[in-house]
Amino acid sequence: MLSGKEDVSAFLEDFLTPTERIVLAKRITIAFMLKKGYDYEIIKSILKVSQSTVSAINLKLKYSGKGYHKILDKILLQEKIKASFDQIENFLLKTLAMGRGKGTGFWKELKKRKKFDDSNHRTL
Repeated sequence: MLSGKEDVSAFLEDFLTPTERIVLAKRITIAFMLKKGYDYEIIKSILKVSQSTVSAINLKLKYSGKGYHKILDKILLQEKIKASFDQIENFLLKTLAMGRGKGTGFWKELKKRKKFDDSNHRTL
């Protein structure tokens, strides 16, 4: 019945206590990290959660967890799209900001702002 991000955010802010919001965020993060292949120990140390919490979420992901999978798939898709655009942007910054002419000033300025470094250029 809620129609947008703002509505959902306002509802959750009113409905959940600050502690419950933290727990929810940690659970989603645990599921995300598990799906990305992170080790239990790393998850526990970064998020300050127990082994049983990580295990419970892992079981939910393996044997049901339709809600988890739905949101995680959207997050991962956005991550892939962003990485693709970053790769395209890095390519453009590397190649198009070299010459003279209309539009090159934009690329030079963008390159300067992003502190683009060819040695840190990543590929997918």
